[in-house]
Amino acid sequence: MSRACLLFIIPPLFIGCTASSERESAPIGVSFSSVATPVATITTMGADSLSDSASIHFLQPEPDGGSIAFLFADPSKGVTNGLGLIQTTAGQLAQLVWPDSVATLWWSGPHELSFIAGTGQRVRVVIDVHTAQLEALEVRTGAQPPASILDGTSSGIALTRARAFVDSIRIQPQGTPQHSALRYEPDTVILAPGDTFAAVHVAASDQQGTKVNPAWYVTHLPTGEVEAVDSLTGQSRGLLARAAVWGSTDVFYYAKERSIWQVRVSAK
Repeated sequence: MSRACLLFIIPPLFIGCTASSERESAPIGVSFSSVATPVATITTMGADSLSDSASIHFLQPEPDGGSIAFLFADPSKGVTNGLGLIQTTAGQLAQLVWPDSVATLWWSGPHELSFIAGTGQRVRVVIDVHTAQLEALEVRTGAQPPASILDGTSSGIALTRARAFVDSIRIQPQGTPQHSALRYEPDTVILAPGDTFAAVHVAASDQQGTKVNPAWYVTHLPTGEVEAVDSLTGQSRGLLARAAVWGSTDVFYYAKERSIWQVRVSAK
């Protein structure tokens, strides 16, 4: 074969290899979605009704997703840290576990909820949450929670992406509002197990520093995509940053006033 023929054949082969390499290294599109659905609205606790001012301010779902323990306040009845339990099966009523003064709670074993209550000599109580009538399995005074209990972890990457997203949709470049007296800013990031998803709590501040318009967003960390989950308007304690937690790698729970919501996220 002549040299001219070799030169004619080699460039197409080179171009073909280059195109193949580009196809292999091209980014794969990811479809990110989130769906929020209500789990329960707590209006009664056993036989007792909650007042309109009652709200949930802490959540702890059972590892298998069968139930959710929560702390609630009911100012009109003088309750600040009552402990309730709701089964995630539709139609179940909330149960009152402890009337008030619950300091912390955690799942200590299969279907076993542990909590510490009391303002003086604190008491640790362990209950089986799947019995028809809640009964104490263990009661011990002077107890302390395990050191491994964490409220959540944060991610600087998720915070940066959420801040850029909020600045964009609120028209506040570098956090400077252009057409509003309110400045929106993410204040809490909760990473899901596996570090693929994160939930971001956002609130606005007025010129006096008052927090208003709380909202939740979820983000897919590998792509940086962000989706709005829920929000409230005005000065409200209905979407507290501490009243939220990931139940698994793709299920996020949050409290909205007296209701508990579940968000399922996916990326395909």
